[in-house]
Amino acid sequence: MPALQPQPDPEQEALDWFSRLRQPGCDEALRQAFANWCQDPLNARAYAQLEAYWQQLQVPAARPRPRVAKVRHSRAGLCLALLFLVLVAALAWIYWPLMQRLGSELHTDSGERRSVRLADGSTLHLDSASAMNVDLRGRTRQLHLVQGQIYLEVMLDGRAMEVQVDDTRIQVFGTRLQIARHADHDELVVLNGKAAVLQGGDQRLVNAGERVTFSESRINSVEKIDTKLVDAWRNGQLKARNLPLGEVLERLADYRGQRVWMMNEQATYQRVSGDFDLDHPAQSLERLAADQQLRLHDLLGHWLIVR
Repeated sequence: MPALQPQPDPEQEALDWFSRLRQPGCDEALRQAFANWCQDPLNARAYAQLEAYWQQLQVPAARPRPRVAKVRHSRAGLCLALLFLVLVAALAWIYWPLMQRLGSELHTDSGERRSVRLADGSTLHLDSASAMNVDLRGRTRQLHLVQGQIYLEVMLDGRAMEVQVDDTRIQVFGTRLQIARHADHDELVVLNGKAAVLQGGDQRLVNAGERVTFSESRINSVEKIDTKLVDAWRNGQLKARNLPLGEVLERLADYRGQRVWMMNEQATYQRVSGDFDLDHPAQSLERLAADQQLRLHDLLGHWLIVR
C-alpha cells in the first residue's frame, strides 16, 4: 500500500515565504516562484492573513519632532538685553507724565503758571506741570485733573460742577477751591463755599477754610487750614508750614522738571517750614538742602537724588 503524501499547509508555507522574501539574497527568481505559489487561492489567502497580522504588530513610526534651534545666549548678550529693558522702563517713567500733559486739553510746562478763562465764565489757574481736561457741554460741568495743581474760581450758572481725580469725584458747591496731586496723595482745599469728596460709598463734606487729603483707597479726615498760605504759588511763592520734607522737595523739583528720588525714606516725613521762591527753584533747593543737611545730585536733568 503506497505511503500517504503529506497535505500542504498553506499557513506554514506562507510563513516560510514571508521569511524567505525578507532575506538579503531575495532575487527575481524567488519572487517569481512566490507569484506562482500565490496562484492557489488558499495560499494567497493565507499569505494575506499573515501580512495583515504582521501589520497590526508593527508600532507606528513616531512623527519626527520639529527641530528646535538652540540659540546660545552669551552673558554679554543677556546683559545688553537687560540693560535695554531697564533703559526703556526708565524712559517711560520719565516721559509718561509729559505725554499725559501734552495729551490733555489744558496744560503747562515745568516752571510755567497759566490762567485760563473757561467758556462758562469760570477761571482756571494752572500751576507748574499741570494738566486738565474740561467738558462744559452737559447739565453737569465736568473737569478732570490729570496732573499738578489748580486753583478754580467757579462762575455759578445754574449747573452743577464736578472735578474728577482718577476714581474720586469732587462735587463743587462753592466758588473758590484748590486741588493738588502729589506723589502719594491728592488734596482738596476749599476757600469759599463747599465741596464734597466722593469715593465709592465714602464721602467727606469740606467747608470753606478746610482741607482733606485722599488716595485711591481712602479719604482722610477733614482739617482746618490757613487759606492765606495755600495759593501763594500763584505769586511764585511756596509758603511751607509744618509740611513733610518730601512734599516740599517735590514741589520745588517740579518747577525744574525733575522727579525726586529720596535715598533716606525717614527724611521724607520730616516736617519743615519756610518761604521758598518758586521762580528760582534751584536756589530754593540749595537753601533747603543746607538747612536740612541734605545732599542733592542731579541725574541726567530728570532726577533729583536726595541723600
